[in-house]
Amino acid sequence: MSSRNGNVTLKDIGKALNLSARAVSNGLNNSGRLAPETRKRIIETATRMGYVPNAAARSLVTRKSRFIGVLIPYLNKSFFCNIIAGIGEVAGQNGFMMLLDSLDKPTREQKERVISSLMQHNAAGVILYPRKEDLEMAYLIRSMGVPVVQVMEYMPEFGGSSVTMDNFKAACSAMKHLLSGGHTHIAYIGHNADNAAQQERFKGYERCMKGRPLQFRYCRMTLEAVCAMTHEMFDEDPDLSAVFAASDTAALGALRAAVERNKLIPSQFAAVGFSDVELAANQILYPLTTIVQPKEETGIKAAQMLLELLKGNSVSPLLLDAPLVIRKSS
Repeated sequence: MSSRNGNVTLKDIGKALNLSARAVSNGLNNSGRLAPETRKRIIETATRMGYVPNAAARSLVTRKSRFIGVLIPYLNKSFFCNIIAGIGEVAGQNGFMMLLDSLDKPTREQKERVISSLMQHNAAGVILYPRKEDLEMAYLIRSMGVPVVQVMEYMPEFGGSSVTMDNFKAACSAMKHLLSGGHTHIAYIGHNADNAAQQERFKGYERCMKGRPLQFRYCRMTLEAVCAMTHEMFDEDPDLSAVFAASDTAALGALRAAVERNKLIPSQFAAVGFSDVELAANQILYPLTTIVQPKEETGIKAAQMLLELLKGNSVSPLLLDAPLVIRKSS
């Protein structure tokens, strides 16, 4: 059974089960007072009949979209998957769906496609990870007249609503840990000197060194690149005994170089990373000491902030703490 436009409706499902459309809706949305067996029959019948909820059509009736745009650099990184999971949890609980898109290769064509998708689905709002490569999209997104919430990074061009973390405070906690272990020749390894978050991490490193010689390098975010660079630093400073890295990848690359130099971990060389990606805790010999970025919490808070904006409420930028977790690398 189907409606005149070829789509199965709630009424069609109700007719097949001798139930009202409201009862069917309650069954599919896990609401109302229905017996578990009745709810099960509704779901099974809807699946058999090929029912697909049409959120776009519903938004035309209510004039309120149920789509939230989520724009991130990469879909294949566990770091961003955790943020997405947090957003999805809150979105689903409040009847919203995510329009998920990646900006891994921010070509003009890709940016135009992303904006077109947001507009076609009448996105109610957007949650994004802002980058300089995407700045030309800022005006287009804001011109849509929808609220925007930034996560992990902040750029004023995208608006004033954001959920970020206290990178400076986190860096200071990492440095104090290394200094308390007796390390004085500590290097900083970063990847992007123009990145605001990494700038704050470097400031924390610089503040805590307090007049001690600074050693800092920037390189590509690969184990091989960091390992090679760390060997160069060992050649320049044989007393180098610790690294504070702007990423877990950099910390692991530095540890690899230290092991190749037959240094004992952590007595002769220690490393602290940043992010706490899954790989960090699962090292067989030297699980990585690192700053735990609150990834899923960031997604949850960002979605909650966007919902408040959609209600017309004012919000303030949110700064989250990122704790240090100590493991065998330090």
